[in-house]
Amino acid sequence: MFDAIKLFYSCVGVIFVIYLLGYSTFLMLSVIYGSLDLYKENKKKKYHNEISHDYYVPVTIIVPAYNEEITVADTVKSLLMMDYRLYEIVVVDDGSSDNTTQVLLDTFSLRKVNRPINRQIPCKRVINVYETVVNGITVTLVQKENGGKADALNMGINASRYPYFICMDADSVLQKDSLKEIVKPVLQDDTIVAVGGLVRISNCAVLNEGELWTTICPGIRLWGCRFWNMTVHLWHPVFSWINLTAT
Repeated sequence: MFDAIKLFYSCVGVIFVIYLLGYSTFLMLSVIYGSLDLYKENKKKKYHNEISHDYYVPVTIIVPAYNEEITVADTVKSLLMMDYRLYEIVVVDDGSSDNTTQVLLDTFSLRKVNRPINRQIPCKRVINVYETVVNGITVTLVQKENGGKADALNMGINASRYPYFICMDADSVLQKDSLKEIVKPVLQDDTIVAVGGLVRISNCAVLNEGELWTTICPGIRLWGCRFWNMTVHLWHPVFSWINLTAT
């Protein structure tokens, strides 16, 4: 009988020690996790306050376009609605054979300017340069000889006024707060020179003024959209590697 009671108290003691160790470990992990969470939240507030107080990193959005008369105007309209203050838009018409330039001229009332472009990076010859200001945002259109997308991007970099630039396609849309989010790493660490973003397929998506409202994939189309998006997402690194290798 005495041995049974002794064994019982020994088991209770072991369980109590395990409980204390587990509870103290839980408290320690909770304190560490809470401290990290508060640290991250304070950093977010700090850089949000910097942006809110007009401390902006100047950014140039470069849009190379080749035969994009259908989408280029809507793309520029969406870029003009970005939730950011200090940026410019440079569209490079890479020798299009359609009405890409004319569509932009008619939509945004661009005027021809005699602006020299310092060709620090080799690229094809400039034909015409047009400019306008829309809601305080400078929009520049550079019409050049055809040289391919890389050459058009080089021209956009040469034409940019700001040290940081974003490259995007003429049939793409940036989320409204993209610039505000993408400059945060630059504000956190002045040694950062490049930041990447997440590219998503907008099939079946309803966009309004640069914001995703909803997705429409009725019936069997839902599975088709999901399969296509997943396929592109999985194979995109491979396609990018092939493109870099070919280049």
